[in-house]
Amino acid sequence: MLVIGVIFVHTIVSTMDADDFLDEDVTSNVQRYEKMLRNKTQDYFDAETLESIIEFYINKDKLKAALEVIYYGENLYSYYTSFGVKKAEVFVMMGKFEDAIAEIERLELYEPFNAELSLLKGETYLNMEEVREAEECFEKALMHTDERIDTLFEIAYVYEDCDLYEKAIYYFDIIIKENKDNEQAYYEIANCYDVIGRYDLCIEYYDKLINIDPFSTNAWYNLGVIYTKMEQYEKSVDAFDYCLAIDDDFVAARFNKANALVELDRFEDAIEEYILTIDKEGPDSITYCNLAGCYERLNENVLAREYYKKATRINPNIAEAWFGVGLTYEKEGFMKEAISYFKRAALLEQDNPEYLLVLAEAEYRSGNPAEAKDLYKRLIESDPTMMEAWLDWSFIEFMEEDPELAIGLICEALKIDYDCHQYHYRLVSYLYATGKTKEALEHLDIALMINFEDHFLLFELTPALQNVKEILTAIELNRP
Repeated sequence: MLVIGVIFVHTIVSTMDADDFLDEDVTSNVQRYEKMLRNKTQDYFDAETLESIIEFYINKDKLKAALEVIYYGENLYSYYTSFGVKKAEVFVMMGKFEDAIAEIERLELYEPFNAELSLLKGETYLNMEEVREAEECFEKALMHTDERIDTLFEIAYVYEDCDLYEKAIYYFDIIIKENKDNEQAYYEIANCYDVIGRYDLCIEYYDKLINIDPFSTNAWYNLGVIYTKMEQYEKSVDAFDYCLAIDDDFVAARFNKANALVELDRFEDAIEEYILTIDKEGPDSITYCNLAGCYERLNENVLAREYYKKATRINPNIAEAWFGVGLTYEKEGFMKEAISYFKRAALLEQDNPEYLLVLAEAEYRSGNPAEAKDLYKRLIESDPTMMEAWLDWSFIEFMEEDPELAIGLICEALKIDYDCHQYHYRLVSYLYATGKTKEALEHLDIALMINFEDHFLLFELTPALQNVKEILTAIELNRP
């Protein structure tokens, strides 16, 4: 069972919170507004309600509809400047940058020192690739804002959106210099370096911060994250250890240390860290699932199953856990139970081919070839390039003494990917079984030319071919 790679621990909450009720109110107001338009009647909406309707349409990418609500609101509440700001924002989203600038400058006549307007104007200029003008606007926004850190974040995010990651890093760095405990800024810098693929510069940056402040948990933690991304797991464990030595309650560091230990196959150590994570933060479905995965790798199937089931009790929609329970039953030979859990996982994640492949194999091993064939057919219909489905389906037909159908399936697969050497090797076995020696040798030559090293695949399926002179001669002739 693959361990879920997660950088931050998030507890999934199933209960309804205040945002759910707000969403219901917004949806109700949108329906009321649209009904008014359909019936060509009049209804009362206060300015704040109209603003929420505008946001609804923006989030749905219905910019024209959002603009219509803005014009409607301006006619009702001409004094309400937020409609003008929203109009400029929508113009930017629509690529109407000149219109956006004109609207912002109209608003600036009334509020010349409004930091929000300066930010929006800077964003617009940046989209127009007028960098100098944008920088002037951003500096003006910083001069007049009462929330400097928030404004610095906004500026950095604008540069990120425009793929100007070095400039974004510059502003995130200012945030860290002014507020060294701002976790988000550390994360964003790591993300920027990740996007541009400069892990070396990211490590250099965090090393510099650590030299200035060796007790910076955020620097140590993000250094560990970067080493994890680079698959340098020993170094990532060391960085997380330093972080935890400074702050034993830094749960994200402990969780990610556990993930790195898994990658190093240090499952007992990972189990210890996952259990400590649960002790510190409380039960969490992802942590339980990862913990179960460790026990599974240690062949502790009963314990693995226990923790997978704990994960499903916290979050019934976590497909990995249902699948994991199925794997533990499969290892113990309880195929009926395994199939039941595989089906649950496949139902939750219907686009996950791994679950369907394992389910199909389990059905076949349980004496249900028809069900297995249906699953392979379904997989191939959704993704005709899925090699495993073609090979496994054809194998079932071959074992059921229908080699012609098996040959036909592989021939169909070759129409999609003729350079797949696995198909050619498989076809050699099927063709030899039906006495089509010449065709078999032709496909063997092709397979050997594409990938000589994998010719052992031929003998795994049909060991008797190791004694066929023509086969051995072809292999020697094609040997690199």
